[in-house]
Amino acid sequence: MSTKAGQVHRERFFTEVVEGAGLSGKLAYALGTLLALCALYGADAGAYAGPAQAISAAIKLPLLFLGTLAICFPGFFIIQVLVGSRLKLPQVLALVLGALALSAVLLAASVPITLFFLLTGANYYFLTLLHVVLVLGAGLVGMAVLHEGLAFACEKRGVYPRNAMTIMRVWAVLFAFVGIQMAWNLQPFVGDRGRPFQMFRHNEGNFYTAVLYSLRKLSYGEGQTNVRPTSTMPSSEVRGLIEGSRADSSRAQGR
Repeated sequence: MSTKAGQVHRERFFTEVVEGAGLSGKLAYALGTLLALCALYGADAGAYAGPAQAISAAIKLPLLFLGTLAICFPGFFIIQVLVGSRLKLPQVLALVLGALALSAVLLAASVPITLFFLLTGANYYFLTLLHVVLVLGAGLVGMAVLHEGLAFACEKRGVYPRNAMTIMRVWAVLFAFVGIQMAWNLQPFVGDRGRPFQMFRHNEGNFYTAVLYSLRKLSYGEGQTNVRPTSTMPSSEVRGLIEGSRADSSRAQGR
């Protein structure tokens, strides 16, 4: 029942956007939802390292979404026009912002989950990976809804060309890569309790190596490093044995 109701609500939203009804209100509502709920989730993510990090992440997460949109949207809209789309800029922007607002709603809905792990003692690496999975998952759902909206405009209204759907899928992948790179440059979001507060921290490497490092830390245990085989004797005793054997060898040669 709830699935059908959600489908009806989305189709009504898509219809109103395609017809140009109440676009300014929809844009304002989607933008406000995106900013408020991303700030809420950012504060939740940063709370692990303290109030300063919570405030910082609450500011940076909305900037992450809006910055990625500002970089990717112009090219996306121009290409849509070139391939024959009859949707105007406010209509396409309303669909994209609506999809991102839905992602923000999903992130806000997952706050109780992340708070549970935070309060029950989960470590930095687990929480970092948890937030990565949740943000990527919410983004995927948002892109799926955007695809659904453009497909609606294509199949039921005839104002969006079918060949542009492939372009939209490529753009969604590009949007993800730009967002990941921007998140890497805006880090930290979670913050490490063992380090002093930093608004921005530029590390060598990239997002993917950082995820692999966090997975390794979870595998070995936080605070542990790779165990290297060592001799059971102190290094001074080993050195003495080596020097003694050399002396014995020299005396044997002298004889």
